[in-house]
Amino acid sequence: MTWDQDPAVLSPVGRPIRAQLAEGPQRQQLDGFEPVYRDIVDYIVRCTHRIWEEKDIGLCRTHYAADCELHTLAGPAVGMEVVTQNTIGALAAYADRVVMAEDVIWSEDAPGTFYSSHRIMSRSTHFGDEAGIGAATMRGSGTRTIADCKVVANRIVEEWLVRDNARALWQVGADPRVLALAQAAADLEGDQARHDWRRAMLAATRTQPGVQVPDGHPALLPATALRQAFAEDLYGEAARAFSPAAEIRWPSNRRGYGRGFWIGCVLQLRAMLHDATWRLEHVAARPLPGGDTAVALRWSLAGWHRGIGAWGNASGRELVLLAVSHLRLRGGLIVEDMTVFDEVAAMRQAAGGLGA
Repeated sequence: MTWDQDPAVLSPVGRPIRAQLAEGPQRQQLDGFEPVYRDIVDYIVRCTHRIWEEKDIGLCRTHYAADCELHTLAGPAVGMEVVTQNTIGALAAYADRVVMAEDVIWSEDAPGTFYSSHRIMSRSTHFGDEAGIGAATMRGSGTRTIADCKVVANRIVEEWLVRDNARALWQVGADPRVLALAQAAADLEGDQARHDWRRAMLAATRTQPGVQVPDGHPALLPATALRQAFAEDLYGEAARAFSPAAEIRWPSNRRGYGRGFWIGCVLQLRAMLHDATWRLEHVAARPLPGGDTAVALRWSLAGWHRGIGAWGNASGRELVLLAVSHLRLRGGLIVEDMTVFDEVAAMRQAAGGLGA
């Protein structure tokens, strides 16, 4: 399958929600999907709208596989009932949550097997009491999330979820480090085998080969830049892939412009994580209106926490990070980088949590 197949399948970029949800004829062959869905982007946007805005949470049971796997940096979960209950809990605390699709970057990696990288900006009010945070603060929150989903025949069979949780906590008046310390203390109790996933993720990042991007694929430019930065410490060389005025948005309100700002974001991670290993896990690309190209990269980073920084004093622990980057390419350069990862889960590891 080519990265730009099915040109009639449109990105949400620049389209109002009424246009995104308009009914009409099929634009893509979707074997086994409900007929209401016109293409894979429509499936992702429309089912998200039905579950979160229209509050038909039970649709999780028809849109997730019974044994679906959910991967987050706070730990894995299995099963559509877990997804359903987590959604109920989230809407109980943030009942007015609005989930806005910023982009859906997808690929069909095999016939009928779709991967979607769904970038979301959710806006909500902290209406309900929440474990680890406390009583409802009635404060508003706007948080970016990216959900990478493997979809087959109307069901999500695997999902990788990254969210800017530190920023979300700050906005409702909670301290991310305090919550991370409490979570780490709780992690030391009970059966430690429940944290074996972290050891496996570290081993995979350290030892398993990542995705190889073919020549001519738009993901090659940003993937090469990340590899040069994290694996080779060639920051200036890597930054040449960016426009001098590129917009950079990374977690915890890291927002700026240009090559130097991007290098600063990367260096904040590398300064904390010594002997780092970077691994590319998945790529996708799609054409955008006006001739731009959208690229999605899912990647992991492992390293020893030996430098002081945003995650506190050096702990000496080996940490692993799961991230997704959405990039916009124009004229052979990157003009926008939106990268999301969970810094609360990173602080939790640094504090001794999530297993040995």
